[in-house]
Amino acid sequence: MYNFAAYLPNPPDPTRRVPTTIAAFGPLFLSYNVLSVLVLLPHTRLLRISILPFVLWQAWKCAIGLNYAEGLAQSLGLPNGDRMNCWNFAYVIGMFVMSLRSIEWAFAPKPFRRYEPSSNAAKPVERPLTLPNILLDAFDLQCNQRGVRWSWSHKPFPPDENPPPSLLTILYKIIVKLVVFDISHYLIQYNRPSLDDIAGGTLFDPTLDPIPRFALALFFTLCGGVVVYTTVDAMYLISMLVGRVLLRQPASQWPRLANRPWLATSITEFWSFRWHQSFRHTFTVFGARPGGALFGRPGALFGAFAVSAVMHDVGMWGLGHGTEFRTAGGFFVFMGVGAALEGAFARATGRRVRGVWGWAWTMLWTLGWGTLMFDAWARRGMIASDFYPQSLRPGKALVDSIIAVSQHLR
Repeated sequence: MYNFAAYLPNPPDPTRRVPTTIAAFGPLFLSYNVLSVLVLLPHTRLLRISILPFVLWQAWKCAIGLNYAEGLAQSLGLPNGDRMNCWNFAYVIGMFVMSLRSIEWAFAPKPFRRYEPSSNAAKPVERPLTLPNILLDAFDLQCNQRGVRWSWSHKPFPPDENPPPSLLTILYKIIVKLVVFDISHYLIQYNRPSLDDIAGGTLFDPTLDPIPRFALALFFTLCGGVVVYTTVDAMYLISMLVGRVLLRQPASQWPRLANRPWLATSITEFWSFRWHQSFRHTFTVFGARPGGALFGRPGALFGAFAVSAVMHDVGMWGLGHGTEFRTAGGFFVFMGVGAALEGAFARATGRRVRGVWGWAWTMLWTLGWGTLMFDAWARRGMIASDFYPQSLRPGKALVDSIIAVSQHLR
């Protein structure tokens, strides 16, 4: 049997990274900004394509050469970034997404246009190309991954059935989600202390019998899913608060990012709109469209999940212990398999997957395969991350108080 891995280049050595600095990140920041301005202007396609290799080279250098956690730790006066390593995961994913977006901008056949706020989505009004508008729109383009009020989006004015939340409601949701985040994170660390070690550890407790061992791992995966959901949503809500208060942006520019994923009654529903939609456009451009052009609807489905699989596997390299596509990427591949099975079921029976049984199927399929991915993260020390000072952890204080009261009542 051939060993195809022998023909692949060796991955970069993460131990050779140096702490992130503003100077080291500067060339990428400047070239990325230039590209975001040029894509707004007419007759710049050749110029955009010509500077794309420099942008991609700088993104590569920053991804493999800079340790974001160490740089962040130094800026906070901490001795090292060992317990902030999760930020390296997010940082490398950020470099990956910046690279893909740069490719899209460079080859865009016509300039992007940002629309004025409007109640008439059928007749959007383009913003004039004045210098202030160009600079502000370029900044918005860099931050706006969903295409709200942009010509490159298939839904520049996404409908939202719910009225926009008030500023007090947004603040309340931020607080609740930050507390729930810490509760979920601490429940993992409390019930399996070996995971709270930067060396990492497995979710699967070898001292337990197979069924309780896997059940406990499923519980940890559920907690991990809550951690990811609350983190992403809280960051979005904080950005929403800044946008609406400081930048005076209309509420319509901030449609909900996720829609109660725990209520999903099918894999398709879960990933279509229940889970966060931050990277939907990128997955569509680089996965669904080329996959669909080659293999139709199945190609579009697996193309989108394939890009997500590669992105999350590349991000795991940032943790400093290599990649593991069979688990980190395999999770997203099997999400595509699950969605394909639902399509086959609908064609065979004339009914879509839904209801209580659909919910049970969705949770089991997602958590089951998710456990393997989450275990890969845990084995690389991702659970041993500090997001709050230990004395100021709201979730830890709440859980410890409940435990103390329950022990006292005994």
